[in-house]
Order: sequence, then C-alpha cells, then structure tokens
Amino acid sequence: MLREHPLFIPLSALVAGLVISDVSGISLPFSAVAAALCCLVLSCFVRGRLVVGISTFVFFLIWGLYALTPWKSPPASPYDVQQYAGHGPVIVEGIVLSRPVATAGGSSFVMGLEGVITGVTAVPARGNLMISVSSGDITVARGDRVRLATRIVQPRRLGLPGEFDYPRYLSFQGIAALGRVATMDEIVLMRAAAEDTILRRLDLAARRLGDFIRLAQPDVRISSVLAALLIGDQKRIPEQLNDAYTRAGVNHILSISGFHVGIIAFFIVQLTLLLATRSESLALRFNLRRLVLLFSLPAMALYLFLTGAAPATARSVIMLAAFVLTLYAEREGDPVNALLLSALLLLAINPPSLFDVSFQLSFLALWGIVIAVPGTMERLGAIGRGWLRTLLQFVAASCAASFATSVPVLFYFNQASLNGILSNFLIVPLLGYGAVLTGFCALPFVAVFPAMAHLLLWPAGKLVALSNRLIALFAQLPLLSCHAVTRLDMLACLLFMVSLTFIRGRRLKTALCLFLPVTAIAAHLAAPPARDGRLHITMLSVGQGEALLIRTPDGGVILVDGGGYLHENGRDFGERTLGPALFKLGVERIDRMLLTHSHPDHLGGLPFVARTLPVGEFLETVRGGTGEQYEQLRAILNRSGVPVRRLSAGDRLDLGGGVVLTVLSPGPPLRDIPSPADEMGMNDESLVFRLAYGGFSMLFTGDAGFEAEKRILASRADLASVVLKVGHHGSRFSTSAAFLGRVAPRAALISAGSGNGFGLPAPATLALLEKLGIRTYRTDRDGTIEVVSDGRDWNVSTPWHP
Repeated sequence: MLREHPLFIPLSALVAGLVISDVSGISLPFSAVAAALCCLVLSCFVRGRLVVGISTFVFFLIWGLYALTPWKSPPASPYDVQQYAGHGPVIVEGIVLSRPVATAGGSSFVMGLEGVITGVTAVPARGNLMISVSSGDITVARGDRVRLATRIVQPRRLGLPGEFDYPRYLSFQGIAALGRVATMDEIVLMRAAAEDTILRRLDLAARRLGDFIRLAQPDVRISSVLAALLIGDQKRIPEQLNDAYTRAGVNHILSISGFHVGIIAFFIVQLTLLLATRSESLALRFNLRRLVLLFSLPAMALYLFLTGAAPATARSVIMLAAFVLTLYAEREGDPVNALLLSALLLLAINPPSLFDVSFQLSFLALWGIVIAVPGTMERLGAIGRGWLRTLLQFVAASCAASFATSVPVLFYFNQASLNGILSNFLIVPLLGYGAVLTGFCALPFVAVFPAMAHLLLWPAGKLVALSNRLIALFAQLPLLSCHAVTRLDMLACLLFMVSLTFIRGRRLKTALCLFLPVTAIAAHLAAPPARDGRLHITMLSVGQGEALLIRTPDGGVILVDGGGYLHENGRDFGERTLGPALFKLGVERIDRMLLTHSHPDHLGGLPFVARTLPVGEFLETVRGGTGEQYEQLRAILNRSGVPVRRLSAGDRLDLGGGVVLTVLSPGPPLRDIPSPADEMGMNDESLVFRLAYGGFSMLFTGDAGFEAEKRILASRADLASVVLKVGHHGSRFSTSAAFLGRVAPRAALISAGSGNGFGLPAPATLALLEKLGIRTYRTDRDGTIEVVSDGRDWNVSTPWHP
C-alpha cells in the first residue's frame, strides 16, 4: 500500500492533526514543527523504512496540530479591530482584499483595515472586516482603498443544537469582524488601485465578462447560470432556481470543478494541436502531441484565477496538472495518487480548507469515481463499445459520486438527492459539453468582436433555458431525508472508503467493509430511546425571537412558536435556523404546533416546519392571527389537512404522559382583533398557559405585558409555577412585581438576541428577578436552555452554551 500510495501517510497524519486541533483546541508551537522536521531529515540517514514512515507520520501530525494556529489564535495586537465591536458606529478605512460577491439579497467584500476614526481621532487598526451591502451591486474592486461608516460586530454562535459554526467559518477565512452599510453610496472610494495586482486585473476582467453575459442574456435565470458556469459567479443565481438544482442532484454542475476545467483543457489541447499540425516544420522538429499538453497548464492557471480561485477549482487544476505532467513524462498516472497530491497541496497551502463542506464533498465525489469506475469498467470487459461503453462509464461515475457523498450530505443538510443519477444524463451534456464550451468560446471575443460573442452566447443561453425547464421537473421528485446521521457515521464512511482503496488483502478488505457499516447501524439501534419518562422543555436560542420545544414523558412533541426575523429579508428562518435545530434534536414529527401570537419573531420558522414535518394539530388563540406569514402558515396547514383548535382562558388540554396544559389568557373575544400596527395590543393577546407535570409546573407567557398580567391576576387562576418563561423577552413592560409574587418561580427563562437593538432583557426586569432571588437563564448569554423534570425533581442546563 505504502509503495503504491506514498502520500497516504502524510495526508492522513495531516488530516488527523487538523481534526484533533480543531476539536480539542490543542495547538502546538512552531518550534515543535521544526523539531519534527529535523527528526524526519535525520531519519533519512537510518536504514529501514519503518523509521522513516514513523517520522513522516509524526511530522505531518505535528504540522496539523500547529497549522490552524494563525487562524484560531492570531497574534494579539493593540490595533485589533475587535476592540471596537459592540460600540457605536465608527469610520473605517482600508484596502479591498477580495473579489466583491453579489447575491440576490445584497453584496459583500473583505477589507483589510488600515485605520479607524472615532470622533475626530484617527488611529491605526488591523484585521480583516467583511462588509455587507444590503442592496445594490458593489462598484469597488480588489486593491481599492475605501472609507465607510459602520457598526463593527464580532460574530458569535447562537448556541443551538446542530448550529453552523459561523464564527469559526469566518476565522478560517481570516475575517475578524463584520460590518454593514445600506447601499454602495455609503462607501467612499479614497483611491482606486491603491494596490494594483494581477488578481485585481483578473477580477475586473471577470466583472466585464459577467456584465456582458447579463447584457447578452437579460433573463436572470439564464444569465446567472451562465455566469456560474463560465466565471464562477454562483451567488447571483435566484434562490429558488439554486434549490431546484440542488433537489435535482446536479448542483455540482454550477460550481466550476474538474469537470469544467477538464473540458476546457481538452478543448485547448485539441485546438492547439490542430493549429500546430498546420506547420510542417513544427511537426518535424517536435513531438506535438506531448508538447501541446503543456499549453493547457497556463490556460488552466489563468482560468483558475479568472473564476475566483475557489477551492474546488484549485483542487481540480492541481489534479489535472498532475495528470498532464505524467502524460508529458510518458508515465502512467495513478488517479488515487493524483487525488492525494491535490488534497495534500491544498491543505498545505490553506489548512482550513479541510473543514469546508464543498472541499469534503467534491473530494469524496472524486474519490468515489476514482475507486469505483476503473474497477467497474474492467469487470464489464468487452461489454459495450463506443458510445455504449461511454454511457456505461458515465452511469458508473454518476452512481459512484452520489453514493460516496450520500452520508456527508445527509449529515450536513439532513436530506440527499439521488435524482442526480437520472438528471445527470441530460443536464451534464446540456450544460457541461454544450453551454460551457460554447460560452467559453465566446469569452475571448467579448473585447475584440462583441457581435461574435453575442452569437456564441445565444445557443449557450438556449441550452441553459432547456436545462432550467428540465430541472424544474426533476426537482419535483422525492428526496432521501434522514436526520439521524452522526459524526460516527461520517467516520465509518471515511474508514469504509479508506478500506476499499488502500487495503490490499481481499479477506481483510471484505471484513472491514462489512464491519464498518454494521457497527454504525448497531450504534443507532443501541442509542437510548427519545422518550425517557421525563418532561423535557427546551428554549431554543433563536436570536431576537422565541421558540420552545416540549417533549412529554410518553414521547409527544409540542412546538411553541418558531422564532423568526423581525424584518423581511428574503431568507427562510425555519430552513436556516429552526429546522436544523429540530432535526439535531431528533424531531421527526410535531404532534401539536402552538402559536402564542402572530408576530414575525414568533411565527417566522413555523411555515418551513409545517412544510417539512408532519403536524398533528395546530393550536392558536381564540382570536387567530394576522399578517402575510400567518396566512402562508395557515395555507400550508390547510393543504395538509391539519386540524386547527383555538384556545381561550379556561381551556384544559391533556398532552399525554401526565402533562396538562391550562390556558390562562386571552379570554373570549370581547373586542376586535388588534391590528398588526398595534404591537402592544397584539402582545397582550398572546396565549398564556401553565404546564403541569406531577409536582413540577412552568408558566409560558408569550409576549404578554402588564395589561394581560392584570387580567390574569384578576382571574384568581392558579399561577404558582416552578419555572417562569419571562414575558416579551424580558421587556420592562412585562413581568411586574405583583405577577412575580403570584407565580413565585424559582427559575426564570428569557429568550433574547445577543446585542439586540432593543436593550432586552431590560435592566429593570433583571434587577427585579435578582432582588427576588430568582435564578435567571438567558439565551443571549447561555444559548439553548433545557429544563428536565420527572414530576418531582427538576433541573436546568445549558448544554449548547455558545
């Protein structure tokens, strides 16, 4: 194995070191790397492969334990931009470091700070700042010096189960903090091309090409796909269209990878060979078939930087360059070694790439193709010639890529599409061989012969339009959904691939390939059941919103509110935030969905949940709700035939397992429903209820304020509760002293977003809770909060502390 694949040990050791460092936080100093390198060099003078092998493994392991240090623990600086986070707006000045990225919801770029102006004082500042522009395209380019006013924000996790670690992602991109402006008009260009580099010029060329594509193809559904295929600009693809490509299983075609680069390299080689063979003197003096291979190398490098040097493109260029050089040297290239080499080089250049989902998926897809396709075609032997054999090879590659990535796709996205095996037959030829080649031929003519570029982009646009129509059909096919895939399954998948590739003994390979999946399945079967005879109440940390999950002792699931964005931003809160948290908690069905009131910060995630998971019953206040999101939710529930029950004070529900819900407010409708503009009126119409299980009880108050509390106090209902869900995110207009006196809670839970602009929870409310000796838990500080009770004892924990 080691003789055939000498890079396996270095790569596996480097990966192990990076993973250990990321998970445990261990970080070795550079001196440890230097010492390991000296040992490796000295081992070369010792006879025996074992010593060299061990020294190689140790060196790359230690390198992996050090490699993330510059990103995770950068050297401290008195000019660090993070010291301005959480304060008021400041004026920042610096150099644009990245190619600006435009999306349907705005644009963004990274700037390297040079200084900060606070008041009338200008001081040096260091650190990379990601600037988001809420609307409009960005006109500045890489290398420009710009100045703008923004509020600097240091990213932090919400503290949700299954949450994407955005702060870690940004740190691996070298980004220290975030800033935002409303429009490009708020950005002042101080000096264009302050740093004039070849990357800047390529960015400007790519921008001109993108503008030309959009001019030639005004339909955004066509031009955005063409721009993705030709210059790597994926961000402009409409979200619905991008989701359709994902559901159809061919989203990979929109990301420039080995497929695109390989087609273009092959085209360049064939074109160069055609032109070179026209010269008799060249044909006599050189081996043109070998020589023209070298012309593809600078072309691939140029295309790499023109398209933004994405990791998938860089990996593909490295692999193809390795193949080209082996062909030029007239040696037989091993695709596994080429894959190992490309991965090792990419991780050596940029170690955080290992944790990029696109890196993992494309690497596994290529790995699956490399180990499955040659063996499959060899077993087919003489079956199929010409186009039939090519078709069989295409089927084998598509199946191998789909199955090799199925486990990680389910782990990251909770659903996978096997539709790609079918849709690849039509979409790949249309876009890969058709639109990519015709569009690529158009690019050189954009500057010198625009009419010819228009002519070539016309058939490319027609092919994309046909592809979009087919994608709309394939996207209707069902997806494979699974929310139970764990890190153990990921490890088992990786070891399975390693066994299949690098183990030579047939018996050992077969035993391992059977043992690993059986072990993963056994681990799932041996997992403790979801119902453990206790009541679980989980306050999900959803930012400046509210969502609680109740799981009864007999396994019933009740979702109280769904969080949401305060203002419409085009994003689906349920898909991005609430859904992944529920999936990570193992929720497969919502027995009762309860909406306290129809404000967007309580309602926003529910439509996605209603579309994605089966819902047994929908509960709301007797007055119902209002607003566009509410109507959308009710439409989804109506289509699914979900029964609706309206509750008012005095209603009592048996939730099963000995858990009883008693409604305290609002009372029967004696007046009209408050309009959405009457925020306080809507808050006081929140559904307030008490949950009781044996000797434990908890009071849920929604956004109820003082007026609602007065009505509840006047009702003489039993309010005494062990735990109180504080009303209206801890507002000073809620949770009065009289109300707390009647409830007499021992613990209080508050849902609020970190650094929210409302100043919640209010200092007055916190002071009152502290004065009464009530232990307070807050999602902005503690992350997701879980209350567990067996009906006698109870405890509160924060297992997902941010």
